[in-house]
Amino acid sequence: MLRNLKFALNSAWQSFWRNLAVSLAAVLSITLILILAGTNLIIGHAFSQVLDGFRQKVSEISVNVSDDTPLQTVYDFQQQLAADPRVTSVKFVTKDEALTQFKSDPQNGILAQQIEGNPLDAKLEVHVASLSDVSAVDALARKWSGIDPTDPTNYQGDFVNRMLQLSQWLGLAGVALLVILMVVSVVIVMNTIRTAVYHRRKEIEVMKLVGATEWFVRGPFVIEGIMTGLIAASVALALLVIAYQPAVDRFKSDVGFIPLSYDPAFISSLAVDLLLAGALLGALGSYIGVRRYVRI
Repeated sequence: MLRNLKFALNSAWQSFWRNLAVSLAAVLSITLILILAGTNLIIGHAFSQVLDGFRQKVSEISVNVSDDTPLQTVYDFQQQLAADPRVTSVKFVTKDEALTQFKSDPQNGILAQQIEGNPLDAKLEVHVASLSDVSAVDALARKWSGIDPTDPTNYQGDFVNRMLQLSQWLGLAGVALLVILMVVSVVIVMNTIRTAVYHRRKEIEVMKLVGATEWFVRGPFVIEGIMTGLIAASVALALLVIAYQPAVDRFKSDVGFIPLSYDPAFISSLAVDLLLAGALLGALGSYIGVRRYVRI
């Protein structure tokens, strides 16, 4: 077993160097494809970060309380919302606390200086567990008798619905792009291995004549495919790691209002995905490429 594995590794390495031009072309092609795939994963992760930030904001509804609403009525409705399984937390903010929050926001600095008295409503800050339940909780709040009829809530239904649709469409587009890149990678590896098989066709014929099994003949080519995929994945990963943080910093400096940040923990996940993808694509492409020739 170990001797067969050693033979397969040596044969794969010799074949890789024997067809160096073809092997490097395959590595370069797969590297570019994996860079595109990795970029797609990074963009998807960045978009998830942005969505999480927006989800946190839009999943909080401010229910404005009318000035003539008794406190007991507010507390009763607060308990009703807290008991709702769709709601994670409810906080009552008085008029004075609402004014303090408004003045503490740097974006409201000039406007806060022009305010006379306290025109703000008391409010109930309601955190909803799922973004899809925000509209239902908003509808429930609007039916409450103590709500301010002129400005009931801060819920923006169209924005939430569009964000959910955008998330779904981008997820489908990302999956479709990854499938296309996988097919292209497999075809590249398959053609590379077929070239290697062609150069070693006489050697394969001799091994078949002396009784070598299909896997004994096929093994070196599968390992060569895995080797090609891993080298390409390593190069792609190194380039993406180098470019990741500068790209995020540049984006934050240009578009500061979007909550995007560098996530070093994502690098390990990206490394596992790319290396595993490179190895699997190399193995699959080489297996398909050598299968017909070995049977012959």
